[in-house]
Amino acid sequence: MASSVSTSEATPLIQNTSTPTNGTLGIDGNNGYNGGTCSKNKGGNDNNNNNNSSRLDRLQVSLRRSASTFSEAVSSMKRIGYLGSMSIAVNSLTGPAMLCLPDTYQRSGLIPTTLVIIFVCILSALCCLHMSNTISKVPGNDTFTMDIGFSECFRYFWGPRSFAYTQLLFFCCITCLNVSSIVDTAQVVDTFLGHWVKGGSGAINLVWDNDTERFQIRWLHWSYQECSEEMLITGECLPFLDDDGILFTLGYAITLLIFLPMALMDLKENAAMQVIGFLVLLVTSLGFIILFIQEGVDLKDGDISLWGTEWGSLFGVVLFNFALVIAIPAWLYEKEPNVDVPLVVHGSSILSAVLYVVIGILGAVSMPYVSQNMLESLMSGEFGTVMQLCASIFAFFIIGLGCPLFSVLTRMNLAGSGLMSWSTANALAVYLPFLSSWIFYQGDAITQLLSWGGIIFTSLIAFILPLLLALHSLDTSDDEGAVDVYSPFHFYSKKSKKNVLIILLVLAVLSIIAAIFGNVFNDDLAYLAEKLNKQ
Repeated sequence: MASSVSTSEATPLIQNTSTPTNGTLGIDGNNGYNGGTCSKNKGGNDNNNNNNSSRLDRLQVSLRRSASTFSEAVSSMKRIGYLGSMSIAVNSLTGPAMLCLPDTYQRSGLIPTTLVIIFVCILSALCCLHMSNTISKVPGNDTFTMDIGFSECFRYFWGPRSFAYTQLLFFCCITCLNVSSIVDTAQVVDTFLGHWVKGGSGAINLVWDNDTERFQIRWLHWSYQECSEEMLITGECLPFLDDDGILFTLGYAITLLIFLPMALMDLKENAAMQVIGFLVLLVTSLGFIILFIQEGVDLKDGDISLWGTEWGSLFGVVLFNFALVIAIPAWLYEKEPNVDVPLVVHGSSILSAVLYVVIGILGAVSMPYVSQNMLESLMSGEFGTVMQLCASIFAFFIIGLGCPLFSVLTRMNLAGSGLMSWSTANALAVYLPFLSSWIFYQGDAITQLLSWGGIIFTSLIAFILPLLLALHSLDTSDDEGAVDVYSPFHFYSKKSKKNVLIILLVLAVLSIIAAIFGNVFNDDLAYLAEKLNKQ
């Protein structure tokens, strides 16, 4: 899973190499200095040149040793400290589904939505800690010095077949998250262009013409001038909303050019950008809270009820938010040794849950006609220029920076285990989602992707499989692991640990069943909720 290693082998980053490689710091390689080419004897200067050559040789040896020492030091560094760890964790939690929470609060009610967020937050944190503890049970990995990926951990405890299955599920899970983030970012960029750039945004439109029975390609323009006052108020002024066919927009092209190169970096290189995203998240979230309060909070207007009127997509949307487990294996290997795992997991989960609840509630009560994606309402301009700019910055940094992170994590799981070459992993993890997500730009495809993606893939990868693996490892390993999962509570016997894991597993399964049941019987639940509110 080591993304800084450009081979398909599962080669550890920490290597003790006593022989320097060609080209180290430009020495002894074809492009560097070489004793045979840098010194030329000319007549009576042979002795001086020989002395110079001898001094140059000694300098080369000294530089080789320094370069080798520096290379080993860099490769063994755990550069991701507490700030980087919190940034990666919180950014993994605050994905595109966070933008649906104000609308979710309006539809599903104050009490059900808040309780589900708190419940899933606790369940997610325990799944992350169990996954971390199971990884630490691999012999010799109690301090996370080995590159053990998500699927690699399954292969060790459960065999090669589980490795293949989890590779497929892990890929589908993160690709689902990545596609959602890419499309959301592209739509926000188009919205920004439509408001602030003369001429607005543009798009290549591929549409089927029934008369000619052929595909027609045309160039479209979109700007806010096409939207009525009512559309602006209700948040329905969306880029290219009424256009049929498939669109490749200017906003999507900009998203592609900016974030695709970042997706080709490794996790350490991405950590710096994740820190920037985390700081932007804190600042913009505070800005949202202040601006929401300034808009006015009135619970009597009926924008949000205690129990809501529709619960169908509630569990699906909330489950989709808490997908921190996908970043845990890579982060454990890259983090500094002194970074405490439970502290980062609990801290990031609590902070994210608080942001979900506060922004979700304030957004629901201050925006009467909030759209399914909160930013669509905020960027309409009806809530002021400051709110519009704050929403644009939030989307571009928070949602946008999640795209390369998802690609990095997918590539590390595919190539770090030796399943495929680095170039093939890049093709699947980076180029595939970035070059194909534009087909989901139109319609409610992104909403369905959020809902069903959260129910199926994220539920399995982030909740069910980590708990099943932890339960199975109790039977296959006597090692208790290096992570204190339940601190300050302690369970000493295997039986008690199994019982707790079974309870957590049952709760996770029930949550998934509730999400599936809610999506299938959405209309019936809406009718039931309406009767409950009338009482």
